[in-house]
Amino acid sequence: MNILFICDEYPPGKNGGIGTMVQTLARELTRQGHHIYVAGLYSYRYGEADYEEDGSVKVWRLRYGIKLPVSPESRLYGLREKLPAFIQKKLRGGKAFVQFTRFIEKLVTSEHIDIIEMGDFNNFCSHIGFIVKWPAFKVPLVVKIHGSHSYFASEMHTTLADRYKQTDRALYERADAISAVSRYAASVTQGLFEIKKNIRVLYNATMPCKKHTDDRLPYTVIFTGSLAHKKGIFQLMKAWNIVSAQIPEARLVIYGKGKVQALQALLLPQAMDTVIFKGHVSQQALTKALSEATLGVFPSYSETFGLAVIEAMNTGCPVIYTKRSCGPEIVEDGVTGLLADPDHVEDMAQLILRLLKNPAERKKIGSAGHEYVRAHFMAEDSAKQHIDFYTETIRNFQKA
Repeated sequence: MNILFICDEYPPGKNGGIGTMVQTLARELTRQGHHIYVAGLYSYRYGEADYEEDGSVKVWRLRYGIKLPVSPESRLYGLREKLPAFIQKKLRGGKAFVQFTRFIEKLVTSEHIDIIEMGDFNNFCSHIGFIVKWPAFKVPLVVKIHGSHSYFASEMHTTLADRYKQTDRALYERADAISAVSRYAASVTQGLFEIKKNIRVLYNATMPCKKHTDDRLPYTVIFTGSLAHKKGIFQLMKAWNIVSAQIPEARLVIYGKGKVQALQALLLPQAMDTVIFKGHVSQQALTKALSEATLGVFPSYSETFGLAVIEAMNTGCPVIYTKRSCGPEIVEDGVTGLLADPDHVEDMAQLILRLLKNPAERKKIGSAGHEYVRAHFMAEDSAKQHIDFYTETIRNFQKA
């Protein structure tokens, strides 16, 4: 099968979980004999090559906006993305989207594409300044629910500009088929938009990893994810003050992109030097860190799946996940991990202390989590499930 993924955060740039998942699935599908193409509309700020081949996966990065004579890391690109929507649209946003859809149409023909998949969250929709409406293609378009702007605004009880809501609604209505990375995400999204289509749950997945439950670094706790309020990282800082007071030698190592000053401001003086910010790192470096850590903590307010959590469990790292959103769907409390409420800072601190002080429980939970991921979230099985879903979608599309 020839499959095209529309993705605007394909690694190795500073990607999130969607980019990681697209890459994992794409690589596994090529291993199983399928032909995989990835195309996305990127800011010049993202950097990376306009075209590259990731093994057998062919990747195109088209651009929107104005290319500035500065490094992609320059703050000038960030300032450009804060301009009013009508100005962003004028700065090649509208033109770039038209060019991108035409490029997709050409790929469909030249590469004999059978099906297209894209996530319901796309970075470029935030910065091109208009309501995005996708044209019809000669092949079916699958929309996968990873968590739209509307989803997270609803979960976090925040206001959202109307053009984001309209963009989300237009995408779900345009979709020829819809999948979701968890039952929870499917249910919430279906309710928000009164979606009548059936939604197929296809969990995110990861590659096999050797279990590491012994010889871990002592008193080393890891958080991975964006440094955003919805990830519970601000609450984790408050909980860490309690942990650090009881175990001064404990260290919290934070991997993820975002501003650290507001987080550091929450730390008490005695805890300040015990928190280490590593920023964005490669997947290989992150896997190594998770393989060595005492435990991982992911106290999110809102998730649709939690790829970072299963990546940690995959290495045998015991985890503390969230009681909110899809947390109980992914981690069984007290068996494959522990669950915390991000608003209960004291309780979160006590769960961290409990695992730091109890190596037998850590080993038991780490082993159970590893086995659960091996049984339910492996890329080989996920790729086959996706192909079954794609085959069914293509058949229904051709009948229509």
